[in-house]
Amino acid sequence: MHDRLVPFDRVLNFRDFGGWQTADGTAIARGKLYRSAAFNDASEADIEKLDAMGLRFLVDLRRPEERAHEPNKWASENTRVIFNDEGAGGPALPPHLLALMQSDLTADSTRHYMKSLYREIPFDARLISLYRNWFAELGEGGAGVVHCAAGKDRTGVICALTLIALGVDEDAVYADYEFTNQAVDLETRMPKIQARMEERLGRALNAEAIRPMLGVQVDYLRTTLDVIDAQYGSALNYMDQVLGVGPAERARLRQRLAE
Repeated sequence: MHDRLVPFDRVLNFRDFGGWQTADGTAIARGKLYRSAAFNDASEADIEKLDAMGLRFLVDLRRPEERAHEPNKWASENTRVIFNDEGAGGPALPPHLLALMQSDLTADSTRHYMKSLYREIPFDARLISLYRNWFAELGEGGAGVVHCAAGKDRTGVICALTLIALGVDEDAVYADYEFTNQAVDLETRMPKIQARMEERLGRALNAEAIRPMLGVQVDYLRTTLDVIDAQYGSALNYMDQVLGVGPAERARLRQRLAE
């Protein structure tokens, strides 16, 4: 799995999520599907490396206040950048930080919040629009990258749906998702992340209470897929009815992305 990581100075969790086998034995191409955390802290060397990758498009899943607070440092005239600023002017703090303001903050309450977030993601109109953009761009060909702030939750959901659309089995879908915990070296980065959160919130935080928010757990993604199944019958039906990715679109994706 570590061979999927693309090393950068200050861009985190950037990795290739192609290369998996589909149910019919076809391999998904490498060098086409990338996922990442945000590029707000990219170094000059990072930017040069990104420019050299030949990425045709980038889908930024962050909310407008996130993009304003931590602007993307990487912009290339050869890479189409797609974002959605619906809801601009909302709360200054993102929802996950607002959740940390509660007085009874515990590991259990944080896990409860994360599961509630994952129940909402597939029905968020702004994200649905961006997910549709992602699939539309994939259908046109070329290499693309999708990211949010940490590249694990909103990004994790669309990457899972992408692999499902391509016919990758469930074990691989969850393995790609869960690899974030190793890719970001959470234990090493934990003190810095906690200090940054405390500075922005103006309050002390318990490391064990925030840990469930900083990594991923298979149950989070399972929560998303369960609510999709409950409302649409399957992830494929959801993609067809909500994201416009039906059988014809999935066939085109496989044609574009299979080796």
